Amino acid sequence: MLLRSQIAETLLAEGCRLVVCSPNADEPYFRDEFASSQIDLEVMPTKMSRWESRLSTWRQYLLMNPVLGGTLNYKRETLRRERPNRYRITRALNLLLGNIPILRKAYMALEQRFFPGKEFDALFRRHRPDLVVTGTPGFNNHDVHALRAAKRAGIPTATVMLSWDNLTSKGYMNGTPDHLLVWSDLMRDEALEYHDYPQQKIHQVGAAQFDIYHEAESRFDRQAWRDDRNIPQDAFLLVYGTINPGICPHDIEIVREIVRVMQSGQIQRPAFLWIRLHPQMVKGPWKQVLASFFDLQSDNVYVEVPPVQSDALNWDLPKSDATHLMQLLAAADLVVTTSSTLSIDAACAGTPIVNVFFDGAQAVESAISVSRFQQYTHYAKILKTGGIGVACDVGQFVDLANRYRADPACGSKDREAMIRQQIGQLDGKSGQRTAAALLKCAGRNRG
Repeated sequence: MLLRSQIAETLLAEGCRLVVCSPNADEPYFRDEFASSQIDLEVMPTKMSRWESRLSTWRQYLLMNPVLGGTLNYKRETLRRERPNRYRITRALNLLLGNIPILRKAYMALEQRFFPGKEFDALFRRHRPDLVVTGTPGFNNHDVHALRAAKRAGIPTATVMLSWDNLTSKGYMNGTPDHLLVWSDLMRDEALEYHDYPQQKIHQVGAAQFDIYHEAESRFDRQAWRDDRNIPQDAFLLVYGTINPGICPHDIEIVREIVRVMQSGQIQRPAFLWIRLHPQMVKGPWKQVLASFFDLQSDNVYVEVPPVQSDALNWDLPKSDATHLMQLLAAADLVVTTSSTLSIDAACAGTPIVNVFFDGAQAVESAISVSRFQQYTHYAKILKTGGIGVACDVGQFVDLANRYRADPACGSKDREAMIRQQIGQLDGKSGQRTAAALLKCAGRNRG
């Protein structure tokens, strides 16, 4: 998002030198893509003890006020089922640290003392940056170490928020950057309410990764795209986006139910299903589930495997994939998922969205049921806009699919409200605003 958007493009055009510190910085494709006299690539220095690695998984449950941490309270149910002793310890500590600010600050100071991020010291001395930029305010372990090291070195820091759910679902920020760049009023309010972050240090810039959707309809030949992929002209194109299998291990069962109602003719126009697999299914521990999806392929069901490039970051996709995703969603008649930023992408592409909150033909335990996503803090907020159709069973899904088939403009005003809520405005200039804000954070003026 930082490198493959107008953020980096604008900074480079302004004459900035970028030092990119990443776990995949030594992979050939990455070095080829960012070969530039203005870009230095550094492999992420990793110094993480086993104890800190364990503590980092606990941290998200420890510090946020338990009254505010709605998403975390649902996540705790999994922890209670799988690690009951750890659940009891983290719950007891959260009641103390989450409710007593002075104890929370003491805990954060203690963790910073024991894990100061010294592995970044040599890198900062070598490059002498004017600004250190991270994608999270300490939720990622590398980020928290970089922010701590920069603070000790007296280097200004800024976080460009990576995702819509981070401020409500990842716990209390433990890196506390000097500047926080957020998407919208909603995200600003979350920083104030959930993290006590100072309002004067918040910069509202939009979300650069959605800039590509600005005026997408006027720049894209929808029918030509479908023709090139042999999708029948009269077909009702559904795009189903799976999510991380660690969050929804039974996505395949949900898709099977959708294929069943398609093949039985319950959708009132011949349907074509395009299944877009989550990038983290391509490599790593979940790749074994791919075969189950390929078994569903037929004349009107296609399974897309995203072109993951990296072995170190099993979600890294080429810049061209952002264009492909925009075109896919703009060509679709309906986008379906359980809970995903794909819902925002679809709204930006001007396409109706349905979130399915049923688990397939067989019931599953409540701790992993997709119905729980409706109660997650960030998702409850987006559902309130009315921009997403909600299907709690397969019958409701069929009804919604047929409604959007008959009236593609149905709910368009609500989808516009959803865009305003989540990213502020879709004007194609968020990357430029973000770059300008980063220059100011670094004490520089554009030009």
